[in-house]
Amino acid sequence: MKLKPVQICVAGKLHTALTASTTYGRHTIDQTIDLWPLVVQILEQFLDTDRDFQAWRRRTQNGLGAGPTAT
Repeated sequence: MKLKPVQICVAGKLHTALTASTTYGRHTIDQTIDLWPLVVQILEQFLDTDRDFQAWRRRTQNGLGAGPTAT
């Protein structure tokens, strides 16, 4: 199966901050940092350290159900 590339647009302050972060990384570790792998790494770190999310995930994986959902 051949998938088309996904195009994601990040605008405004977030894009500016992410771009600055790649520049900072380039200067501190002397390596080129691509934006999207950086975003994935940031999201992984956030989810790994979000205690409420991890607690919910453990509960739902143990068959207790997801509980109420926000609409």
